[in-house]
Amino acid sequence: MWHVAKASVIGTSHQRMSLPCQDSHYVLQQGDTIIIAVSDGLGSAAHSEQGSALACTTAVEFISQTLAQTATRNDEHMCQQAFTEARNALVALATSQGKELRDFACTLVVAVITPTVWMIQHIGDGAVVGMYADGAVRTLSSPDNGEFINSTYPLTSSDYQTQMRFMAQHEALAGIAVVSDGVQPMCINYKTSAAFPGFFSPLTTWLSGLKELSRADSILTTMLDSPQFRLKSDDDMTLVLAIRAS
Repeated sequence: MWHVAKASVIGTSHQRMSLPCQDSHYVLQQGDTIIIAVSDGLGSAAHSEQGSALACTTAVEFISQTLAQTATRNDEHMCQQAFTEARNALVALATSQGKELRDFACTLVVAVITPTVWMIQHIGDGAVVGMYADGAVRTLSSPDNGEFINSTYPLTSSDYQTQMRFMAQHEALAGIAVVSDGVQPMCINYKTSAAFPGFFSPLTTWLSGLKELSRADSILTTMLDSPQFRLKSDDDMTLVLAIRAS
């Protein structure tokens, strides 16, 4: 149902500091629906790479199970509960390791795309861009950095429930892209949050025409690790691109 390419690569700034890649992603296809999560572990958190990975898998698996088990559901409540489940998993992880919850601080964005509806739950930075059959692209969810550009709201904050945003619309998407803040400078306008067609159009054409989909992730990884991308961002970079098969 979907052509998918996904990759997370370590930023050069993290390489210089001997830090791991703190970005994570997780994708699950369920029939003609796709669920995508991207999380950026905060650089100031000691074990944020663990937090971002756990947040992604927990939220996506919860939504997948809810979609499979519940014929009549409240989509907003489902997505909010997915974030609560992800945060609870981080609390349990911190407790089991004898560490503070803030040691696993991370952002989280989850997109659920069905044939007729898209929904997004989001806390912190990162962005979601929708692709349409006529070639247009539109930012569906913008980064939220709070008062300062170098700050953001993590899932581990005590007031996380008031910082989450839910968006949904009944419309068909031809594709979806979910990115971490390391890719933001290349794909959306900082001031207006408008998506750059020149960034997404070549990627959409490439993935739509790719015959060996098993190579998609490795090709995208090489792309993000290229000098052209590295010149524009020294942060960890995550990009998940999904195009509906024609």
